[in-house]
Amino acid sequence: MYIDTTTNEWGLTQAAIMQRHPLTVFPDPFSPLEQYAEVADQPQPFFDAATHKAVEQQPLLSERGYLQQWHVVPLNEKELAHLQAERLSAEQTALDSNRITISRTQGLIYIYRMLRVTEADMEIQMESLTDEDTRYEATLYFRSATWESDNRYVLAFGACIGWDTPAKLEHAFRAARAL
Repeated sequence: MYIDTTTNEWGLTQAAIMQRHPLTVFPDPFSPLEQYAEVADQPQPFFDAATHKAVEQQPLLSERGYLQQWHVVPLNEKELAHLQAERLSAEQTALDSNRITISRTQGLIYIYRMLRVTEADMEIQMESLTDEDTRYEATLYFRSATWESDNRYVLAFGACIGWDTPAKLEHAFRAARAL
């Protein structure tokens, strides 16, 4: 990066300088005209990227030449919203990549083979769910064509037969998928 020392315009690239002076033949390796000075890169200061950002400031003239300068400022609402959206998208991608989907038939066969619990037994077990809404929604998901390992209602009906943690449910889903 370069600075025009006559105008204090900074952030100039080699290409920008050459474009400003189309009739000038520049040496190879590049060396700018006298009115331009190279700005020495400086590391950005430490900051919390979730709440702040480093903004480049006008270079500082020191005895060693021009030095790049940084200022840490808070992120604005739009930037915070963008970071939140990126974080949520990354979390959803991670959840989606860990999701295991099996058919209802695979699940019922696995439950019967491993626990000797029938479909009718499962429906009776789900009646023990105390929250009426959870009981109803878990029953609907139990009757759906596919079951997804990260569905909280699948975990609810899984808990009725001892698959009461996400790890136990995942293990059962992986085994059922292999059927």
